[in-house]
Amino acid sequence: MKRGFYTIGSLIILLIAAFIFVLVPIFSGGRTGTRLPPFGSYDGTEIRYEQGSDFANYVANYADYFKNQNIEIDNSNYYYIFNYAFNATVTQLAYKKAVNKSGWKVPQTAVNRAMMPYFTDETGKYSSKMYKLADPQAVADLRKNFESSLTTARFAEDSFGGAASFGKETLYGLKTSETETSFMQNLNSSKRSFNLAVFNMNEYPDSEKAAYGKENSQKFVKYDFSVITCADKSKAQSVANSITSEKITFADAVNEYSQKSYSNSNGKMTSQYHYQLESIVKNPDDLKTIAALAKDEISAPVQTSIGYTIFRADSAAAEPDFNDESTLRTVYNYITTNEFSRIEEYYTSQAEKFAADAKTANFDATCKKYNAKKAVVPAFPLNYGSVSVADKLDTSIEGLSGANTNETFFKTAFSLAKGEISKPVVNGRNILVLQLANETAADTEPTDSDVIADEIRNYDSSAAQTALLSSPKLKNNLSEVFFKYIMTNN
Repeated sequence: MKRGFYTIGSLIILLIAAFIFVLVPIFSGGRTGTRLPPFGSYDGTEIRYEQGSDFANYVANYADYFKNQNIEIDNSNYYYIFNYAFNATVTQLAYKKAVNKSGWKVPQTAVNRAMMPYFTDETGKYSSKMYKLADPQAVADLRKNFESSLTTARFAEDSFGGAASFGKETLYGLKTSETETSFMQNLNSSKRSFNLAVFNMNEYPDSEKAAYGKENSQKFVKYDFSVITCADKSKAQSVANSITSEKITFADAVNEYSQKSYSNSNGKMTSQYHYQLESIVKNPDDLKTIAALAKDEISAPVQTSIGYTIFRADSAAAEPDFNDESTLRTVYNYITTNEFSRIEEYYTSQAEKFAADAKTANFDATCKKYNAKKAVVPAFPLNYGSVSVADKLDTSIEGLSGANTNETFFKTAFSLAKGEISKPVVNGRNILVLQLANETAADTEPTDSDVIADEIRNYDSSAAQTALLSSPKLKNNLSEVFFKYIMTNN
């Protein structure tokens, strides 16, 4: 998912502008004459895509924004637009509810002041004549919109601050300690560069896959079954009796009685490996019976995760060949899905051996010995999260994607002495070993405190939205409704 591009400021601008938009035709969605179901709700208030709704206005605004940025609105961007609009609507709802609960009301003088720029003469001054000539409904809509936007703005300013200040202190919002501000101002004062060894866990050796397969060979036995699945045991038993007494063929029973929960349209079972059957067949003893079926032999109905299933062996079971590429691929898929810790433990062990050797040998030579990828990491400060007021870790370097938010990575990197080799650090699908190459003290001016204040406000507002979108008060049906009712009509 793309990161949301609006801040509190842009949210307020969108709210103020919303009154001038109607539903964009390409987003009309829905079936003619049918009201779309709600895309979700917040604290009991439904979020609907209808003419004049906040959600619809946001959709129109974001669509207009995309167009103004010359971004092609394709199927992928349709969803992003609706997602941005949904998040903005949730934020607006939450803020308005909080303000209304406090009892605060927007002063009409504030609304009038906000509306004045929309009714000016050729000199740019407010004109009562222009106001009187305006369409009454448009004026009413504008007033309603400003009442809503100013209510939302009240919460945003009280929580995160705004332009209003007294001396050097902002009048509203959370306050930041001088110590925190000073720390962020001087983030660039000390930077570290590193040698890096990367063990990519996606390169798990075939020898390790084969070793796991041989240790667990039964899991990778491949069966050739046809199956009939019925909702209840009595029906399944009746079908089995009819097949046994030759009143009906197995193939006809598939067509007439099977729910095809585990098969294709012809009754051929799609889950062919023993480890897959382990999650389907309820009773381990039944699984042993099924696994022992001879060619053309039919089982009694057995309880499965869905209903009761009759198995027929269409050919003998195939034992796994761990020299075969496709078998190793199956083993690897199983390990990555069910026992990924085995892969992580393997590479952690390799990295620990690497670190021990690198303490007494050349770093580059040790990388070659252990087949680790060597990288040089340019100097960066202790900038967790890549805040904009300081230089950042280059996460485009192989193995470092996501490391800018990896707390263990930063703790390890900034606790090393020069030349020291680190313990292995897990970062996504990579195991990293660091060597501190150099530490420099930058001769730069501290970042302006106003810039720091803006950065902190942005982080506070971003954290607030993250909390809102994970709130138990929120019901999010966006994907379900969008793909069922919107995309099917575009």
